[in-house]
Amino acid sequence: MICKKYIIISGVIIITLFTGCRQLLEGEKDPGFITTDIEPGEKIVVSSPVNGDIYEPGESAQISWVTSFSSISHVNIYLYRKSILKRTIVHNQFNQGSYTWHIPNVIDNSLHYTVKVEDYNNPEVFKYSGRFGIVNNN
Repeated sequence: MICKKYIIISGVIIITLFTGCRQLLEGEKDPGFITTDIEPGEKIVVSSPVNGDIYEPGESAQISWVTSFSSISHVNIYLYRKSILKRTIVHNQFNQGSYTWHIPNVIDNSLHYTVKVEDYNNPEVFKYSGRFGIVNNN
């Protein structure tokens, strides 16, 4: 007997279809499909800034994110240049899904900045933004 396996990925659920695989089920009737939920855990997705955004010193930048669960009540936001932490933008901020950051007037020019949004209560839950630049055009 030939066993065919099909995997369909949708969001965080994987559905695995088995056809003709009664030997896997020890003689039981073939159920047609088996559904397995993936343990998603807490997740953060940073939606802005995005790759290629350019800001000037003194401007405001909107930092936006979404969380997979409402249990993330407060966040920390950090500024990185390449992989080096440059500054804390905000610490223990109530999670509203966005924060308006007033970029300092004195900051190094670079096209290699990212922000990290982190769960205040669980620093292992975090996500980086896309790479953006801060460039003084004067």
